[in-house]
Order: sequence, then C-alpha cells, then structure tokens
Amino acid sequence: MGDGFYAVSNGNRRLAAFHMIFGEHAEEPINCTLREVDEAGAFEDSLTTAVTAKQLHPVDQYEAFAKLEERGKSNEEIARQYGMSEKEVRQALALGRLSPKIRQAWRAGDIAAETAQAFTLALDQKTQDKVFEKLARGGGRVQHWSVKRELGADALDRDVAQLVEFIGAEAYRAAGGTITEDLFGSSHIVSDEALLKQMARSILIAKCEELRADGWAWAELEGDLPHGARWWPQSDIRKLPYEGDELERRIKAAARVEEIDESDEWTDEMGEEADRLRVDIELIDAAARMRGFDAKKRKSLGCIVDVEEGKLTVLYGVKKPDNAKLSKGDPETAKRVQAALPSPKGNSVDEPEISNALLHRLSVQLTQAAATALIQDEQLALSVLLAGFGCYEGQGVEVSSNGLGAKRDTRGILGAEEMEKALPLALALKPAERISMLAQIAADALDFQGCALDQKDVHGSEVAICNAIDAKLFNPAMRGAFDAKDYFAGVSKALCLKAIEEALGADMARQQGKKQKTEIAAFALENVPPTGWLPMQLRHKGYDGPPKAKGKASPAANAKTKQPAKTAKAAAKKPAKKATKKTAKKR
Repeated sequence: MGDGFYAVSNGNRRLAAFHMIFGEHAEEPINCTLREVDEAGAFEDSLTTAVTAKQLHPVDQYEAFAKLEERGKSNEEIARQYGMSEKEVRQALALGRLSPKIRQAWRAGDIAAETAQAFTLALDQKTQDKVFEKLARGGGRVQHWSVKRELGADALDRDVAQLVEFIGAEAYRAAGGTITEDLFGSSHIVSDEALLKQMARSILIAKCEELRADGWAWAELEGDLPHGARWWPQSDIRKLPYEGDELERRIKAAARVEEIDESDEWTDEMGEEADRLRVDIELIDAAARMRGFDAKKRKSLGCIVDVEEGKLTVLYGVKKPDNAKLSKGDPETAKRVQAALPSPKGNSVDEPEISNALLHRLSVQLTQAAATALIQDEQLALSVLLAGFGCYEGQGVEVSSNGLGAKRDTRGILGAEEMEKALPLALALKPAERISMLAQIAADALDFQGCALDQKDVHGSEVAICNAIDAKLFNPAMRGAFDAKDYFAGVSKALCLKAIEEALGADMARQQGKKQKTEIAAFALENVPPTGWLPMQLRHKGYDGPPKAKGKASPAANAKTKQPAKTAKAAAKKPAKKATKKTAKKR
C-alpha cells in the first residue's frame, strides 16, 4: 500500500486470531505470501477464498460477481476462475443486479431464494421494486409464484417453454425476437410466439424432408396430423439393434428413474431429472428403432416428428390409419385410435381431418366461450363446481377439495392470501356476493383443452357441461370466442368449401371450388361468420347456426353485397358480458 504498509486481502480473520493470542502489537513472525496487486486483484484474492469456503451470504457473493463484471471480467473468465459453469455465472450476475431493496429483503430472510430468482424476470430494478411493494402490501411472505404472476411469466404455454429450449435463446434473439430468459426454470417471456414456433417448424419440416429422402413413405409433424395420430400403431421390432454404449446408458437411466420413483424424499428437481431421463430413454430407443427398419419396410411405413422436453423426437415405423388395428388391452388408447381413423367407405361424407394444433386452439376458444356463458348462470356454475369436486381430474372442470390442487388464480380473490385475513373478508360479504365469486371460480376452473364437441364418446364430460349451458348465453359467447381467421387459414380447401356450403349453399360452394385455397379461405372468412356458422368441434346441443338455421339470406345476396363483412366486423368487436381471467391450469 506504499510507505511500508500492507493490506491483508486473504486472511484477515486469521490475523485477528493471532492478535487475540499474541497481543495487538506482538512481533510474532507469521508466514505470509506477498503479492504486488492492485485493488481489483486484492478484491479477487479475497473473493476466491470466500466463495470456495462458502463463507459469504448468497447476496454478498452475487454482489461481488456483479462487481467483477463491472470491472470487465467476462462470464467465461469468472466461470474459469471460480470453478463454475457459465450458466451458474449468469445466474449469479442476474441475482447480483437485483434492486437493493430485493437484495436486502433476501439478506434479512424476508423472502426466499426462489422468490429472489423470480424477480430476475423483471426488466429493471424499478419494476422489481414496484412488484415487491405491491405484493408486500397484502401482508405475509412474498411468494415466487405471485412474483411470476405479476410479471406475466406464469401464463406461459408449456409448448413455448419447450421451443425456447429447442431453438435456443440466442438463436431466437438473432432472428429478431426478444426474450426475458428464466435462468432458474422455464418461465421465459418471449415477445413473438409466432416467430418462435415458425423457427421450430422450419427445423421440424427439414427433418421430415430428410426422413422422406431416407426412404420413409411419409414423415409429418404431429401438429399437422389428425387428432390422435400419435396413437396410431407402430410396427413391431423383435429386438432393438442398440449400438455403442446405447444399451448401457439406457439401463443406467432406467435404473435412476426407478430409484427416483421409489424414493421417500422426492423433490421437484428429482421429478425434472426423471422426466429428462425418460426422454433420453425414448431417444435411445428411437435411434435403435430407426436402424431396425430396412429399405423395404420404410416404403410402407412413416414417421411422426415433434418436440418433447426441448428435444426433437421421431416416432419411427408408424402404420397408416387404413392399415391400423386398435390397441388391445387399453380401451382409452383404442378410443383415440378409433377417433383418428377415417370415416367408413359407406359414409357419403368423406370428412377431412383438422390438425391436432388447430383442434387444441379451438378447444381453448371453447373453454373461453363456456366460461363467459357459465358465469352468467350462477346456479349452473355452482352445480358444475359441486359436480367437479366429486369427479376425478380431467372431467372438464379442474377443482379439488384436498388442498393440493388449488388454482393460483383463485388465491387472493378476496384481496388477501392468508386465511386469518381472508376469512373476515369472506364473512363480510353478502350471500349474493359469495355466490357471484363462486360462479367466477367455477368459470375459471373450466378446462376443455383437447376437447371437441363432436367426439362425445371421448369427451363426454365436457360435452355434458356445454349442453347444460343456456343456448341463449352460449351461442353468442361461442361466436365471440371463435377465431374464424385462424380456422380458415388452418384447414384444408375441402373444409373451407364445406363451411361455405353449410352457411351459404351448395351453389356458392361449387362456384368457389374453382379457385385457389387462399381465395376460398378469404371468401369464407368474409361471408361465413355473419351467418352464425361454427365448426363441428364447437357445436353444442343448443347450436342454432347453419346448416340447421332457417331463413338465411340468399347466397346471391350475400355474395353481391358487403353487408356480411360489416356484420362480421361488428360481431368481432362486440364484447362478451364478462371475460374470464384465463383457462385454469392442470394440476
């Protein structure tokens, strides 16, 4: 330090101990390592010991890493110096950049580490403080899930989280998207989901082309195939031809999964590990299956391509529906396979299938419409809620009475999330107000994802709920939720013409049949929705649209005037009486 003075950058506690033993001004010799370093070097000496000995509170450690970054250290250099992975360094830096208020609350034990991690999803410290102050006003401990909810990171579609892992955050940014990456989980916030899905689709399509070039009769994306295609039977292979260390890795992974499943100290991290290992097992088996099909077999079989747990997966050796046999011993799988099979040849209507992805979007619209209508019939809503408590999970309404399946959206509905504060508020409500809130909870609990109302044998529970709703409430709600633009862009030319025929007549459908798909879809979008038409998957018992409705305007009148388009716009703008918060999540 100049003028004969020295600073102890590593060992101050040992120096203090020597002073206690020998006295403050003793001349007892002590072994020292003398280094000529600047202030930054001395800081790193001290930090190295503190980190490796785990002497620092996590907040102090992360603040120290943030200082290293400010002084020009790269993530790679920090990782190498302190024996960490680059992701661990990025996590540390994100926590070190938290607002002083959040760091102090963490240091004082007012919030848990998981909650501090959730705050890293905020774009800046001002947002972090604003969210913290809002949540802290309710009293009690601020929870990680409530932070994510406020930041809009709890409603992320699981498919999007998988695609971020599949594509990679950097590749997504390079393509023009912006992303707030969850460094501690999968609650990423993306600016453009359509861009992300298109990037993934391009990779999957390229894989399909590669498979077809390799001799397979067909290869398609799972989302483009009919609903239930995943359960089409696969050609059997007596013995999978594993290569290299595949069999050894598979046995090891399977043993670890079994160990986790049987563990008495199960944690979420162990569950995530088991999920990853199951995907690894599937990938190993898939690679071996691929080698099990010779050129002759490939000419009659196909492949289904998808993304699972952030990895590209391929189902090899799938039989076409025409040759498929129903699964034996599994009635539910048999139903799904049956639903995916084409109509019998004796049927006069050869109904084209819609894609699995479009069916899911329609089912979400169905849930939203049912919730909007249900909340207007409080007695029915309460009946649905009561019925849901007595059913198993997956019966169209996701409710639970055991305390383990509570929906986050219903927590704090009274303005407080602790029983001692919420109960007095509930007791102060009038009976009618309690009923209204319960009706809202019933609407929020609906979950029809993957459901189609024209598949009563598979989705009987959802169909029963929809059929019980007053048609005068359900019809306008369903038409308000139906995304006609998405539907007509996503279905085949044949289904567009079928909609035109049902809504406007066979003559109009024949006229349009001579045009290209894009022109037909545009015509259908402009002229079909004003008639009240809905696809089969969204038609409930009280559906009153074409082809059942009578007295519609003539096809010629619809075609010659612009009135249908005006009506469609008006219908699109007409708000529902009360929108639900969002579709309830599955437990």
